[in-house]
Amino acid sequence: MKKFFVLIMATFIIAACATPVLETSRVNKSLTLAIALDAFDNMQGQYALWGGIILSGKNLEKTTELEILAYPLDDYLQPIKDSKSFGRFILVKQGYLELGEYAKGRAVSVVGELNGKRTGKVGDSPYTYPVLGVQQLKIWPEESKYYYDDSDVRFHFGVGIFHRF
Repeated sequence: MKKFFVLIMATFIIAACATPVLETSRVNKSLTLAIALDAFDNMQGQYALWGGIILSGKNLEKTTELEILAYPLDDYLQPIKDSKSFGRFILVKQGYLELGEYAKGRAVSVVGELNGKRTGKVGDSPYTYPVLGVQQLKIWPEESKYYYDDSDVRFHFGVGIFHRF
């Protein structure tokens, strides 16, 4: 019985660690923002995996649009905000997104279809945005309000159960 319990727990732990954040099998991994704009006619309809920080959002009649400042993604597909930005893009999500949750400054990752480009302005400068139709969208948890110095060494292991009263 003890071996069975250990086997079940190990299975749950491995499954939790192996669960992908986004399904990326259809993604063209070479499709960057620059390529999306430079070779749009050849890339339209391709799937991209991009991420970044929400700059603004608006709910329209049938869709929600988010303007994203793009960053490279880490191994967990989370935007690396300490890196140099790749530029900006627009997400178009069918339906309604709560802009209180999808607010300025929140990190997102997206798998989407390159289905357009749009001209606009960043300040007074003209700008061309690639537009992704959202297939999958992951919003990342807000950063902790607690600060930890990088030199602060911490060790974590085990399983914990917490209960609030």
